[in-house]
Amino acid sequence: MDDQRYTFSAEKSPTMAVVESVAAVSNTEPTELPPLYDAINPDALDSLFESSETRDLSTVRVSFPYNGYDIAIQGGSNLTVELEAQTE
Repeated sequence: MDDQRYTFSAEKSPTMAVVESVAAVSNTEPTELPPLYDAINPDALDSLFESSETRDLSTVRVSFPYNGYDIAIQGGSNLTVELEAQTE
C-alpha cells in the first residue's frame, strides 16, 4: 500500500482526522477502531497543533504507530497514513 495523504481543516482536530483517516484506509467504522489513547495522548496531540499566532506550526511533526499504521502529522493539517513496515 502506498502512503495515503490527507489534509484536514482547522475545524477538525488532529485526533478526529487520525481516526477518520485510519478508518477510511482500513475500511473500518471509526467506532470499531481501538482507542487512540492506546497509541498517543489525544489531548496532548490536539494541544500540540492548536492554532496560535505566536507559534509556527509548519515545523511541528509528530509520528506514531496506530492500529497497524504509521501515522505522521506535520504542520497541523497534513496527515500521512502508511501501513507499518513488517520486520522479519
